Order: sequence, then C-alpha cells, then structure tokens
Amino acid sequence: MFYFIISVFIGGCISNSSSRIDNEFALFSTREIFDSINNSYKLVPVIDHYVTIQQDNDLLKIVNVLLDSISKNSFHNLKIDALRIEEKDNEVKLLIINLSENEKFIIPDSLGHYRTWYDFFQGSMGGEITSIILKESILQRNYQGNWIDGMEVYYQNEPIGEWDHIQLSGTIMRN
Repeated sequence: MFYFIISVFIGGCISNSSSRIDNEFALFSTREIFDSINNSYKLVPVIDHYVTIQQDNDLLKIVNVLLDSISKNSFHNLKIDALRIEEKDNEVKLLIINLSENEKFIIPDSLGHYRTWYDFFQGSMGGEITSIILKESILQRNYQGNWIDGMEVYYQNEPIGEWDHIQLSGTIMRN
C-alpha cells in the first residue's frame, strides 16, 4: 500500500510538471452536398485535418501559427497576417487580419495561376470556398480554449468591402 501511494504521488508530480499544453485547431475545407429542400447543391465546411499548436504562446502568436497553417494548407502560402487583436469595451476580442499579395503582384494572374489572392476570390464557387475556409479555420467555432470572438478581414491593408464572390466584409462573429 505504501508503494502505491508513493508511486501515485510521484507520478502525479511528474505529469503536472510539464508546462507544455498542446491544443488542436481544425483546418477546414469544403464539401458540396445536395440540399433536397432547395433542390440544389451547396458548399458546407468540413474539417480537413487538425494542427497542434503549443499553448505556451500568447494569443497573437497562436493565431499567427494558425494563419501560417491555413495559408500553407489551402492558399499556396499566400500571406495572411494578424495585424492586431482589439479588445472592445464589452470584452470582445476582435482579430484583424490582412491578406497580402506577393511583392511582384501587378495585375491578376501576373504571377501565374493561384499565386495571388485574386485567383481565390474569383467565381461564385471559388469565392465561397475561400470565404468558408478562412472564416471557419480562423474562428474555430468548436474550440473551447481562450480564443477570439470575431474577426475583420483586410486585403492589401484595406478593409474588404462588399465583393461579388466573397463573404468576408465587416465584422464576422464566432457565435
């Protein structure tokens, strides 16, 4: 009995001594499904895979690691920067991100197909896929830890307005 108590005590101390806690974040893609009510197809978000990010970073650092993973997984490493996290009066944390073009970007398709954000914004389906991936992968609606409450998206350092094929304008809330 004495050895059991000692082993539980030592085991408990060892398992609690690590300050590294990893969190899994979902990276989303989309799937087209048939909507029998509207007799049409629609895009829905689906989890593509998870990335593990160490908890010992501050929130902005965690967001930046997630944004790099989203870019690599879905957008050919196009630049997604977290500009800041604003804390509003009602304790709402609002993430401001910027989608930046490569320095050599001059006009759409100047760098080759799918080497610019412009390509991911084109067409109703392409724009919707881009919107879903960015919103769901950044907002992490099912994540239970400390996270942002909403986001605003900028393109080339300007707030995204109402564009034809993307739904990323204004403040997009998590819940």
